[in-house]
Amino acid sequence: MNKDNNLYINIKEIAEIKNVSTRAIRLKLNNPDNGYISLEIKVKGGTSYEILFSSLEPELQDKLRKNENKTTALIFYK
Repeated sequence: MNKDNNLYINIKEIAEIKNVSTRAIRLKLNNPDNGYISLEIKVKGGTSYEILFSSLEPELQDKLRKNENKTTALIFYK
Protein backbone atom coordinates (compact mmCIF):
# COMPACT_ATOMS: atom_id res chain seq x y z
CA MET A 1 0.00 0.00 0.00
CA ASN A 2 1.36 3.41 -0.85
CA LYS A 3 0.27 6.88 0.21
CA ASP A 4 -1.55 7.46 -3.08
CA ASN A 5 -5.15 8.68 -2.66
CA ASN A 6 -6.14 6.65 -5.75
CA LEU A 7 -5.33 3.33 -4.10
CA TYR A 8 -8.13 0.76 -4.08
CA ILE A 9 -8.25 -2.04 -1.51
CA ASN A 10 -9.80 -5.45 -2.19
CA ILE A 11 -12.88 -6.08 -0.04
CA LYS A 12 -11.33 -9.34 1.20
CA GLU A 13 -8.59 -7.40 2.98
CA ILE A 14 -11.13 -4.93 4.38
CA ALA A 15 -13.35 -7.76 5.61
CA GLU A 16 -10.41 -9.39 7.40
CA ILE A 17 -9.49 -6.14 9.17
CA LYS A 18 -13.12 -5.47 10.15
CA ASN A 19 -13.60 -9.14 11.15
CA VAL A 20 -16.70 -9.51 8.96
CA SER A 21 -17.52 -11.49 5.82
CA THR A 22 -16.92 -10.22 2.30
CA ARG A 23 -20.67 -10.62 1.83
CA ALA A 24 -21.27 -8.06 4.59
CA ILE A 25 -18.99 -5.61 2.78
CA ARG A 26 -20.74 -6.25 -0.57
CA LEU A 27 -24.14 -5.67 1.05
CA LYS A 28 -22.88 -2.40 2.50
CA LEU A 29 -21.76 -1.35 -0.99
CA ASN A 30 -25.39 -1.71 -2.15
CA ASN A 31 -26.41 1.05 0.26
CA PRO A 32 -26.02 4.41 -1.55
CA ASP A 33 -25.39 6.19 1.77
CA ASN A 34 -22.38 4.06 2.73
CA GLY A 35 -19.82 6.72 1.79
CA TYR A 36 -17.53 4.26 0.03
CA ILE A 37 -16.22 4.80 -3.47
CA SER A 38 -15.90 1.39 -5.10
CA LEU A 39 -14.93 -0.33 -8.32
CA GLU A 40 -16.46 -3.47 -9.75
CA ILE A 41 -13.74 -5.72 -11.12
CA LYS A 42 -14.40 -8.61 -13.51
CA VAL A 43 -12.42 -11.64 -12.40
CA LYS A 44 -12.30 -15.23 -13.51
CA GLY A 45 -15.59 -16.74 -12.43
CA GLY A 46 -17.42 -13.55 -11.46
CA THR A 47 -17.11 -10.11 -10.02
CA SER A 48 -14.98 -8.67 -7.23
CA TYR A 49 -15.00 -5.25 -5.63
CA GLU A 50 -12.39 -2.81 -4.44
CA ILE A 51 -12.91 0.27 -2.28
CA LEU A 52 -11.01 3.55 -2.53
CA PHE A 53 -8.67 3.72 0.47
CA SER A 54 -9.37 7.41 1.15
CA SER A 55 -13.14 6.74 1.31
CA LEU A 56 -12.75 4.28 4.21
CA GLU A 57 -13.31 5.30 7.81
CA PRO A 58 -10.17 6.91 9.33
CA GLU A 59 -9.83 4.20 11.99
CA LEU A 60 -9.99 1.52 9.29
CA GLN A 61 -7.33 3.36 7.27
CA ASP A 62 -5.11 3.35 10.38
CA LYS A 63 -5.62 -0.41 10.88
CA LEU A 64 -4.75 -1.06 7.22
CA ARG A 65 -1.59 1.05 7.54
CA LYS A 66 -0.54 -0.78 10.72
CA ASN A 67 -1.23 -4.12 9.06
CA GLU A 68 0.92 -3.09 6.10
CA ASN A 69 3.75 -2.03 8.39
CA LYS A 70 3.71 -5.41 10.18
CA THR A 71 3.73 -7.26 6.86
CA THR A 72 6.53 -5.12 5.47
CA ALA A 73 8.59 -5.56 8.64
CA LEU A 74 8.27 -9.33 8.37
CA ILE A 75 9.24 -9.37 4.71
CA PHE A 76 12.33 -7.19 5.09
CA TYR A 77 13.51 -8.51 8.45
CA LYS A 78 16.47 -10.88 8.14
